[in-house]
This record gives sequence, C-alpha cells and structure tokens, in this order.
Amino acid sequence: MNVPPTVGGGIRGRRPSEQHPRFAAVVKPGTRILIVDDELDLLDMLTTYFLGSNYEVDTATNGTDALAAVARQRPNVVLLDIHMPRMNGVEALKQIMKIDQSIAVIMVTGNLDLPVTVEAIRNGAFGYVPKPFDLRYLDHLIAACLGRSQRLR
Repeated sequence: MNVPPTVGGGIRGRRPSEQHPRFAAVVKPGTRILIVDDELDLLDMLTTYFLGSNYEVDTATNGTDALAAVARQRPNVVLLDIHMPRMNGVEALKQIMKIDQSIAVIMVTGNLDLPVTVEAIRNGAFGYVPKPFDLRYLDHLIAACLGRSQRLR
C-alpha cells in the first residue's frame, strides 16, 4: 500500500524503518498509538500510515471518547488535536495526565495559537505538531516519545 508521506504538502519522508535501523527497533508489536482528531480524512490517513508501520492504532473523534480509549487500554503515545467538539485537546490532555503521566501526548493543531500550545506543554504534552505536518518529523517525535515513555513505565 502506498501511503502519502506527508499531510498537507510537507517534505517527502519515509517511515522510521526505512530511514535508519535504530528506528526499526523502536517500533515493535504492542506499541499502541491513540489518534484523536475530528477530521475523519486525517484520522483515516494517519491510521493507515501507522498500521503500515506496525503500530497498534486506536482512534477517537473527540476528547471525551479519547479518555474512554485511554481508560480501556493505555496507549504509549497519543496524537491529540487541540480544537475538537465536546472536550478540547488541552482539557483531554489534563485528564490523560491524571490517569497516567507516562503516556506521551503530542498535540496536533491546525491553528498555531502560541498561548494554547504553551498551556499544553505546561500541562504535560511532550510536544506539538502544526498542521500541515511532515510525517517524517512525526515519526522522529514518536520515536523520542517512546524512548521517554519506556523510561517512565
């Protein structure tokens, strides 16, 4: 399956296992990513991409459903959109950190709102990725999250 390497026209990239052997070792079966976004096309594309990279993937379309997914089965990494219905990403982040601070959360935003981004980092987010984003950068950020997450668990 040929998955586009970028979302929104970023630099062409490859999956971690195609870039360097050390990234192949990071992605192992049982590594779970929760993708939370109300844009269904983006959710579908990221799900396909990460399943192709041997991650286990769960999805949610809002913060409330994301919390239920975290409670059901702890992910290693959460990709969390900031602007969503029912519960925004920053509120969901705060609740995720109350459940388990070892979960690495990467905020995803289509609107680079610096005060909101700073608030997310202060509340435990590992980092953020602005939309449109480069999947190669996202792969590296997730690899860094997994290293951090494994040290905390």
